[in-house]
Amino acid sequence: MALDPVPWWIGGDAEHGDNVARMLAYLAANGNQGVVAPNDLKVLPLDVPGAGVKVLAGGASILNAVASQEAYTVRNPVTDADSVKIAATGSSGGRRDMVIAVVDNPNVDGNAKDPTDLVHGPYDRFDVIPNVPAGVTRLRDVPGQGGTSGIELALVTLPANTGTVTSGMITDLRRLANPRTERQLQLGASPAAGNALTSSSFTAWPTTDTFTVTVPEWATHMLARLEFMGGQTAAQVAGELRLVLGSSTTFGTYAYNYAAQNGQARQPVVAAGELALPDSVKGTTQPLRISGRRTGGTGNLFTVDSSYFISDVEFVQRAR
Repeated sequence: MALDPVPWWIGGDAEHGDNVARMLAYLAANGNQGVVAPNDLKVLPLDVPGAGVKVLAGGASILNAVASQEAYTVRNPVTDADSVKIAATGSSGGRRDMVIAVVDNPNVDGNAKDPTDLVHGPYDRFDVIPNVPAGVTRLRDVPGQGGTSGIELALVTLPANTGTVTSGMITDLRRLANPRTERQLQLGASPAAGNALTSSSFTAWPTTDTFTVTVPEWATHMLARLEFMGGQTAAQVAGELRLVLGSSTTFGTYAYNYAAQNGQARQPVVAAGELALPDSVKGTTQPLRISGRRTGGTGNLFTVDSSYFISDVEFVQRAR
């Protein structure tokens, strides 16, 4: 028979195959594995630091390591502060442990652990792989783990003689299964001619020229680039430019230094940077502008007529 006889979803008395359901999970995650939302399954120290860590609530897509085009969907409904224990190190040296989420399916994987209860499981679990080799950050690269259906969550690096896990020992390894992105490209009006940048302190420049961006609720980071064709006097000039989101959130400081010219010359002026978005701006509309200052030289940047002014902003979602 060429096709699985019962596709997803017929209903009624039809018996739906587990392989078809796992393929649906694979398609739903675009064939990717990782956590669902930025804080899902994040590994943190215990509220009172001790010989273990806690794993926050959330969900994940985990690829079936023994069958292509199949995935599992796992869910941790509440923060788990009991499952992940980290053994203490001795005087002989430190150790790197990998915290993982694993699916055990003995129906398809002969190496999987049998559940306590065939009906209620568990068929998934958090686990710790001790003494992971240096430089390894993926579960599939850990010796002996190539066929494990699981995802890496964090590395815990303990110094010698240590039995308490603190935040500085935890390295986040999570990836989003389907990170969201949104680009907002805007062409603005030419800045008014003039606007010489002569201040030694950061000031809005070009004066009052701003773009407006709408920050998505789901975004964790913002990558922005503002560019226009400005100019300079014949003399050398140096200084700094940076981006400002809202009234005071600054990022992306860029140092400029233009050599002396034989006469005036137009120069492309660019300010770009990346910002981890504070919660206060998510779901709001915010102004975005350039702020600049002059730090040296006898010339100055200024704006000229008939120049372009572009804002290129991309909002992204990352595990955090």
